[in-house]
Formats: sequence, structure tokens, C-alpha cells
Amino acid sequence: MDRLLPRRARRAWVWGLIAAALLASAAIAARRAWPPLPVVLHPQLATVRQGEYRDELVLRARAEPLRLVQIDAQESGRVEAVLVQDGALVEAGQPLYRLYSREQEALLMQRAAEVAQQQANAGLQRSAWASSQAQNRRELAQLRAQADEAAAQWQRQRDLAASGFVSPAGLEQAERQARLAAQLLAQAREDQQLEQRTRSQSLAEMDRAVAGLQQGLRLLQASREQWVARAPMAGRLSGFALQPGQSLRPGEHVARIHDPAAGLQLAAEVDEFYLPRLSGPLAAFSDAGTWTLTQTLPQVQGGKARAIFQAEGTAPVLRPGQTVELRLQLGEARPALLLPEGPGLQDRVYVRQGDELQRRPVQLGRRAAGLVEVLAGLEAGDQVLISATPHTEERLRLP
Repeated sequence: MDRLLPRRARRAWVWGLIAAALLASAAIAARRAWPPLPVVLHPQLATVRQGEYRDELVLRARAEPLRLVQIDAQESGRVEAVLVQDGALVEAGQPLYRLYSREQEALLMQRAAEVAQQQANAGLQRSAWASSQAQNRRELAQLRAQADEAAAQWQRQRDLAASGFVSPAGLEQAERQARLAAQLLAQAREDQQLEQRTRSQSLAEMDRAVAGLQQGLRLLQASREQWVARAPMAGRLSGFALQPGQSLRPGEHVARIHDPAAGLQLAAEVDEFYLPRLSGPLAAFSDAGTWTLTQTLPQVQGGKARAIFQAEGTAPVLRPGQTVELRLQLGEARPALLLPEGPGLQDRVYVRQGDELQRRPVQLGRRAAGLVEVLAGLEAGDQVLISATPHTEERLRLP
């Protein structure tokens, strides 16, 4: 049954209700005065957990032959015949395809005609020179005879003049005739020698021109032999998709040949962020066996570097072009606080506190295999916003 309280207790209870009402009114007024917190749309939260940090890098590698030769077109032309099929085992020097070039055929015929024409011209020059030499010999013989006759006549005139049968004028006339005949003979010899040197030089130049044209003709004939493309080495042909009638340009990729007995290697693209750590023979594991990092190419393209792996022990059965998932071991595994990797993980992260997210400075370590190592600022069980947000306020509200 009800009983009356003491007056002092009733007053304390009333004053408590009044104080609570005043505090509630003040809180409502303060909430109305403060601006509302930004709402994070579609938040992606992850829980910090204690686990084992595996310092490894997951890569997608492609199998490549260790010994591979790329085949490019050496001549331009139209594919006249395809002599082997894609995937076939070929021998070194085996014909692969044959080209036909109308321009090269026309050029070959033109060069052969030029060689024949130049040889004909050289033959005509030699024939004319032989005829000229015969004519010169006849003229020289005639001039020599005339010179001898003039010298003999002058000698007879001298003998007769000594006996007084020939006048001095007649003797002088005979002497002039002898000197003229000797001069004509000497001049004819000099002219013939000059003509011989000139004709000899001209024929030598024509012979050099003919030799040059013949060399060009041989080169064209050799290039014609290159219209039949041959395998540079023995192996399996791949990527060979030529069709008869297809046009090729010099340098255009045609196919490749790899040696199946040489084995395979794996090639993967690695982010340039990890380049300082890719030193030494690192181990990589996959369902296709264990591999070793043997080479990292120095050139970086699009923020990626190319890494080469070779199999340890017996090479697994793979086909060129087949992709393999590799787990590259960069360091020893150790216990650590872990978070899934995300764009929201920076130097300051948002941690869930009830219906709100409060910003907190943290220290993050290495990242590998989609996980981030937490060094300080968080504890196991904390829920962290790992997705990106456009807001920069210290406090955010969850939807």
C-alpha cells in the first residue's frame, strides 16, 4: 500500500526530474544548433584481425619458350602459296611460303635488258676498235713504206749529188720529202697510241658498268630466291596465319618458331613499386610447380616491369601462352594485424564508433596479396572504412 515519503526525499526527486529535463532540452537545442554530419554512401568496412602476414606478391604469369625466333617478312609481295600449316614441326631451311611480286619481276626483266644492252654496246665498241686497229696497221705500214722509200730516194740523191749529177736544189727537195715521210710516220704512231689508250679506257669503263649491272642483276635474282621464306631453325611453328593472295610488307610479323626441347619460362608484369625488392633468386610458387626469379628487365612501361621466372627441377607441362598464377615470396611470414587493401587506407583512416566514423592517425606497413600490415593506431576488432570517400571531416555518419 502507498505510504507518504519524507518531505526532504520528495524534494530531491523533484529536483532530479527538473535537472534531467533541463539537460535533455539543452542537448536537443545543441543538436539543432550543430551542422549535421556528412553521410558516407555505400561504405565498405573491414575488421582489423590478428593473422599471419605473408610477404608475397600475387602475379599472373604467361608461359613463354626459352628459345624463340620471330619470323618477319623480308620482301614485299603477294602470298602465292602457303607450304606448311600452323602448329607443324619444321626443319631448319624448310620452305614456309612463297611470294610473288609483279614489280620485282618487272624490275628483274628491266635489269636483265639493261645488262644485255650494255654488253651489246661493249661488243660493238670492241668490234669497232678491232676494225680501227686493222685500219691503223694498214695506214702505218703504208706510211712506213713511204718513209723508207723517201729515205732511200734521199740517199740516192746524195750519192748522185756527190758525183755532180744532181743539183743542190734536187738534193734539198729529196731531203725534205724524207723528213716529211718520217714525221708523218711518227705522228701516225702517236695518234694511234692515243686512240688506243682512249678506246681502252672507254672499254674498261663499259666493262665496269656491265659488272655493276650484273651484280645488281645477281642481287635481284638472290632476292627472288628470298621470295621463298624458309624456317631459320628447327622447331614448332606457331602464329602462322598467312592466306594465299595476302599482301605482305617488309618487317611485317609472320610467325614464330620455338624449340620444344629447350623448355619454357614464365614472364610476368610487376608494379614498379616492388622493383627495389626484386633482387636475388626469389622463389615463386604455383600449381604448376616452384619457380625462381632469374631476371628483371630494366625497362618500365606503363608503371610495369617485366620479370622472368624459370622452373626448379623438372619443368611442368605447359603450353606457350598459357597463364599461371604465381605467389612470389618476398620475405618471411610473421604475426601481424591485417586489413584488406583499399583506397581508404591512408595515413589517417576512419574507424567506426557506433553509428559514426571517427578519423584516426595510423601507421601502416607493407602491402602484399591484397592485405595491409597495421603497425600502430588500431587494435584487433576495430572496423575501418577501406573504401574511398570525398569527405575530409573528422567525423562522418553511417547511413
